[in-house]
Amino acid sequence: MRFKVGMAVLLVVVVLTDIGVTALTRRAEAVENKFPGADPGAAIVQLQARVNELEGRVPNQAIVMTHVAYHFTSLWFAAKHHNWPLADFYLGEVRDNLKWAARIHPVREGPAGEVNVAGIADAVDNTEFSKLAQAIHEKRSDAFVRAYDETLIACAACHQAIGKPYLRPQRPTSPEVRVIHFDEAAGSPP
Repeated sequence: MRFKVGMAVLLVVVVLTDIGVTALTRRAEAVENKFPGADPGAAIVQLQARVNELEGRVPNQAIVMTHVAYHFTSLWFAAKHHNWPLADFYLGEVRDNLKWAARIHPVREGPAGEVNVAGIADAVDNTEFSKLAQAIHEKRSDAFVRAYDETLIACAACHQAIGKPYLRPQRPTSPEVRVIHFDEAAGSPP
């Protein structure tokens, strides 16, 4: 009886192995039919061309940083008008956009060598942005202003490190656009 069970198990293993090998062979044939006589070198050239095309479609870091500036400016005016939910929204946008900018160019060449932009973005997120979030959560204008100014200093330091000292951020004097109502008590648009 043991012999029959052992033979049955062996037969099942052989059949399953054959099915697996057949499936792999068919998959390989399908790939070969799709790319007949595929030259690995040509495939690499095609892939590199595709990567270059896709990289050309991605916005550069400067474009993303304009989003950071827009949202950081709006953050200022939302907090100035004590619209804390709107300020929280804009801080979230600033954080997301800065992470996006760091993904585009995680390391930049600066006057003193390589600058870890992603590391700086993480540090700002964990310090200055966290202070801004806390001030917003506590609805404390004085703490918000201090944290905002500290963030401006951190931004200027990063710009300096990457060789762009002429990018000197400051407290905004007017909103970028006037379509957003910063007053939390404002009603619906006409």
